[in-house]
Amino acid sequence: MGVDAIVTAGDGRAARKVFKKNKAMLDVAGKPIIRYIVEALLACDDIDRVVVVGPRESFLPVIGDLGVDIVPQKRSLVENGWEGFLQTIPEYRRTGALTPEIIDAYRDKYVLFLSGDIPLISPRELHEFISQCDMEHFDYVAGATSEKVLELFGPRKGRPGIKMATFHMWDGNLRQNNLHMARPFSVLESIDLVLNAYEFRYQKEFTNILKAVLEILRFGRGNILQTLATYLTLQLSAMLSSLGLGQAARLVSFPIRRPGVERLVSDILNVRFKIAETTVGGAALDVDNEKDYIILSVMYRDWVNQIGSN
Repeated sequence: MGVDAIVTAGDGRAARKVFKKNKAMLDVAGKPIIRYIVEALLACDDIDRVVVVGPRESFLPVIGDLGVDIVPQKRSLVENGWEGFLQTIPEYRRTGALTPEIIDAYRDKYVLFLSGDIPLISPRELHEFISQCDMEHFDYVAGATSEKVLELFGPRKGRPGIKMATFHMWDGNLRQNNLHMARPFSVLESIDLVLNAYEFRYQKEFTNILKAVLEILRFGRGNILQTLATYLTLQLSAMLSSLGLGQAARLVSFPIRRPGVERLVSDILNVRFKIAETTVGGAALDVDNEKDYIILSVMYRDWVNQIGSN
């Protein structure tokens, strides 16, 4: 039996458009990004039901023939994910009402969440991630990809590439890769923090860093001083790295270790949290801006071949 997958591909309030267009609808090598994603999910034996949340009228002509559920979007990515999850519950689909009985019956249900702007996602990477999601012992597993793997997609002499920021930890630099396995009913009490964290996700913008600090203080769960120290240390090491001071960034990251980050997130969200590292790289290559989209379009065939040969 497979796991249900939710593709959050809306273009609502918090979503960034590229060339004034929903990123999921951008054409890459003759095909909209959303179709690549759905086809990869359908080709993965670990996936059962596929739910796509976004502008239904736009998506129907593009993926309507693939037999997946298309759910009208809400205001934000997290709200889209929540509605997509509810649509995997038969009782909710019939009545449209979320009752205490439904919550009790499906409290342990987990689903795969992924974004709608990762055209290089592959069945192999999906399987690699899902196989690491021990949901008997965890409530939330976040996918990540190492800096070393991502260097394969970076700029090189004579060819374009995408330089991707990573979280600097002493035991390895990682980038969150748009794959999440979670029990949504387990994070109900932390949904406000999750919503706001998404709103402030563009951490290259100083105002978002400040807002994230204020949100940590407002939420007030777990060891606040440790949370602030970890967050600011991650920001400092990333800034030093961006300035070309790699050795300094490495030294600053000394206190940050993956097990400690996992424990910290577990305490903040009051769930059992784990990071699952994938080695393919496609899930981390999302389309954030016009420049990345142009480069990805140019390099798409080469990168598909590269992924297939790794």
